[in-house]
Amino acid sequence: MEHRPAFAQAATEVVLISGAAGVGKSSTAFEMSVQLQAAGVPHALIDTDELDRIYPVPDDLYQVTERSLTAVWQVFREYGASRLIVVGVWVHEPSELAWLVRAIPDARFTLVRLAASYATLAERIGRREIGSDLDGQLERTRRQLRKLARERRRDVRVIPTDGAFIRDTAAEIIRLAGWLKPG
Repeated sequence: MEHRPAFAQAATEVVLISGAAGVGKSSTAFEMSVQLQAAGVPHALIDTDELDRIYPVPDDLYQVTERSLTAVWQVFREYGASRLIVVGVWVHEPSELAWLVRAIPDARFTLVRLAASYATLAERIGRREIGSDLDGQLERTRRQLRKLARERRRDVRVIPTDGAFIRDTAAEIIRLAGWLKPG
């Protein structure tokens, strides 16, 4: 017989963290998790990059990602998570939000986009890319920055990360989402 914990199901709150490669999405999300754990706040963290690492890449990759998120979130939810941090370059985009809403029904979303200069991103990427794709990643980052620079969305909070401390950025997002009570 399968054991499933009996947790009360609270409303789902989701923070979506987007931004170009190297901006600090994953590092910020990991720090948010550390701070939430220290405060005893149940939550889960999913980096969308890890939901669709498959080769050869199928034509319907977005469906792979959506189905993976649906399955993983269902398990996290069964174990008591009512808050979810989701990380991905484009998760704030309307086309991405559509499948996120399907995968995480009845959720309230807080949209955050981290931003940094190309110089900062190139330096960070240069430190982390230890394989053979540094030039490819830098070009993808340039394209991401050009597209993101054209955006003007009132529903997305943009937080600069040039010179910022990850712990401060994480704390700012947690405050923005209202996940910790003051005091």
